[in-house]
Amino acid sequence: MGVASAGWRDLVDEVKTKLTSSTKSGLSSSEVAEGLKEALTVGSKKSIDILGNTDGFYKDNAVRIPMPEQLKQVDKLLRRIGQDSLADGFIKTMNRAAEKSVTSTFNIFVSAIKQMTLKDAVEIYKGSDDEATRYFRRTKGGEIQQTIHPIVKKATQETGVTSNYKKIASKVRKLHPSLAESMPNIDDYVTEKTMDGLFYKIAKEEALIRKDPAARTTETLKKVFSQ
Repeated sequence: MGVASAGWRDLVDEVKTKLTSSTKSGLSSSEVAEGLKEALTVGSKKSIDILGNTDGFYKDNAVRIPMPEQLKQVDKLLRRIGQDSLADGFIKTMNRAAEKSVTSTFNIFVSAIKQMTLKDAVEIYKGSDDEATRYFRRTKGGEIQQTIHPIVKKATQETGVTSNYKKIASKVRKLHPSLAESMPNIDDYVTEKTMDGLFYKIAKEEALIRKDPAARTTETLKKVFSQ
């Protein structure tokens, strides 16, 4: 998260600098603010579109949802007894559930972005390396979680996560009863990891808008971030 968050800080730093020299650059404070919010909107939309596609989570190592930490021993046990396909299938279906659920979050991010003030932006700049992610989590994290969780729950059933999980649990209880007690709530786990991946990807996209002119896809972004 450090590299991506640094990109956020650079982005806000640039906006802050432009505000102090808006007269020289010909940009008003409102134009700079509009550019920042548009950058966040464009980055959010692109991130959600990417993650919402098939393999958006599963084939991206940066956001791919792994076997839950509590099940690492279970994973080793399954592979040791030749049940690799069961373990791999479980991981794949968790990521499929994340891909299905993430597309529901865009309007929530739009709402958060509209509520962001320049004071918020400066606080993100002055804060810790993950301050941008903290901002979204603080302002809309609960709403995003409440939106994603029921979709994840439905998706885990549709994609086979639930059935795979039951198969794993059944084998664990037979082969290693003590491990069965550490089995997590899989819907909660997938929801949490979906949110982590979404925030991470959005931060990466905002860094790209700042650094790569080709990523500035609107006139406002070109005007504000090409100065």
